[in-house]
Amino acid sequence: MSTPISRRRWYAKKLLRAGCAALHWPTAVGGLPGTGPVRALTYHAFGDQLRDPFCVRAADFDRHMAWVAEHGLAVTLADVEAFLAGKKPLVPGSVLVTIDDGVASVHTAALPVIKRYCIPAVIYLTVGLIEPQRHAAPRMAGGHVYLNRRQLEDLVDAGIEIGSHAYTHRSLASLAEHEALDEACRSRDRLEAWLGRRVVSFAYPFGTRADFSPATARVLSQAGYRTACTSQHGALRPGLDPLSLPRNKVEGGEPQWMFRALCQGALDKWRWVDHALWRMQQAGKRPTEPAQMPADSDP
Repeated sequence: MSTPISRRRWYAKKLLRAGCAALHWPTAVGGLPGTGPVRALTYHAFGDQLRDPFCVRAADFDRHMAWVAEHGLAVTLADVEAFLAGKKPLVPGSVLVTIDDGVASVHTAALPVIKRYCIPAVIYLTVGLIEPQRHAAPRMAGGHVYLNRRQLEDLVDAGIEIGSHAYTHRSLASLAEHEALDEACRSRDRLEAWLGRRVVSFAYPFGTRADFSPATARVLSQAGYRTACTSQHGALRPGLDPLSLPRNKVEGGEPQWMFRALCQGALDKWRWVDHALWRMQQAGKRPTEPAQMPADSDP
């Protein structure tokens, strides 16, 4: 999760993203759905937070999902697994909707939209921030309110897939192997105990190139995960490593045409920005201790 950024940085990034989208999507205003390969989209929070790129207005999310549903582009995690393995073709331009972290606005703002348009979303939870008691007040950390157990069960009842976003939101690549394995296994075990179903997908905290590696992929495979998502932009294609999948981030404060462009690959080239950031964000600079984690009251 993030906090609001400066006005200058906000507008500079919006201009860069819009320029990238317009350059690589020549028919930006009238682009056709159902073109190009498959993509995973990443959301985080929903609301009216000023200049927070991780926070998308609920009304914008409604417009996004209405467009996806209108054109029949939403696919499930199982669809994507089969597609990556070369076992199932998908409509070009299909999208997998994913939401990271587990803030409470997923329940209050996103869930009604997901149910309205029957979108098969995946939510990746930082498990140590989820209040395990069904009727207790949700936990707060870093200025954000997170889900409680009852809200989580509402998401599952609506057909939403649940995945792990680690236990304490630490970069797996910055940890010793036994610590990374603990993050992967502890979060999975807790979710499976709560939900009574297998958890087979993981999203790397932060997800930059400094946060995943062949070593982290081995850890996740050992922990029983079949897929893992990064925050690196790009398209999903058969034959990709299922434990280092790209996703394209949906940001707040952007018009509908940019969402359509994102779905159709106009921001796949943003991975070069991801690569530049990686050079400035070495794994050693990532937090190796859980930040503002509440006491664990779940036995």
